[in-house]
Amino acid sequence: MSNEIEVYETQPLDIVRSPKESIAEARNAAKELQAVVSGKQKPVVFNGEQYLEFEDWQTVGNFYGLTSKVISTNYIEYGTVRGFEARSVALNRYGAEVSAAESMCLNDEPNWKNKPLFQLRSMAQTRACAKALRNILAWVVVLAGYKPAVAEEMTGQETTARAPMAPPQEKKAADNTVVASIIVAEVLEQTGTTKGKAWTKYTIKDDAGTEYGTFSQTFATFANDSIGSGIPVQITYKQTKFGNDLENIALPEGEGVQG
Repeated sequence: MSNEIEVYETQPLDIVRSPKESIAEARNAAKELQAVVSGKQKPVVFNGEQYLEFEDWQTVGNFYGLTSKVISTNYIEYGTVRGFEARSVALNRYGAEVSAAESMCLNDEPNWKNKPLFQLRSMAQTRACAKALRNILAWVVVLAGYKPAVAEEMTGQETTARAPMAPPQEKKAADNTVVASIIVAEVLEQTGTTKGKAWTKYTIKDDAGTEYGTFSQTFATFANDSIGSGIPVQITYKQTKFGNDLENIALPEGEGVQG
């Protein structure tokens, strides 16, 4: 056995491209991504922050000649919990793997507990493909002002510590309608009379302090019943000169009320 000690020379990290060029290209990609995502009719918004769906990750991936591919999907069980685990890779324009990711979809998730297995399998694949792109493109998405997590993996119960703020303007549709997921913190009631006609207006406040107005007692009761549960509700509202006018409120799985 040799007593010789091999000495390895430490090499510094190499910058393969000019940082200024890389950032400039990324900002251009981020700008184009904003132009596409801002036109979505139903953006995924939790607590005032927008998250990108798989097709959005595909969009930014296309800017860089990247795509994702499912490598495997396996049925899994953990006691009474069952579902699927998928593995995906991201490929560059030459077919070389530049990223990989795994993800699951199980029936212990509130939004998936009553869904057929083929839908769980499909969602596991979607999540894995989106994550493979996210692992290499998250820095570009952050430059665009979006959260780097994959929307399909959000539960709707995420909270962030931040100052109260109204939903960003770029997340609304052309008709000023916005779909968002919120945690209701308070429901206020105001009464009055206009031209001899009595009215009651309700103000629903979320945990970030944003207010949504409605004259629907049904909406107000629904919102009030959710307080303290920690369960988010999905709302549709329109931004007007009078504020955020509530148009619908529903449970995350779509069991809503119309008022």
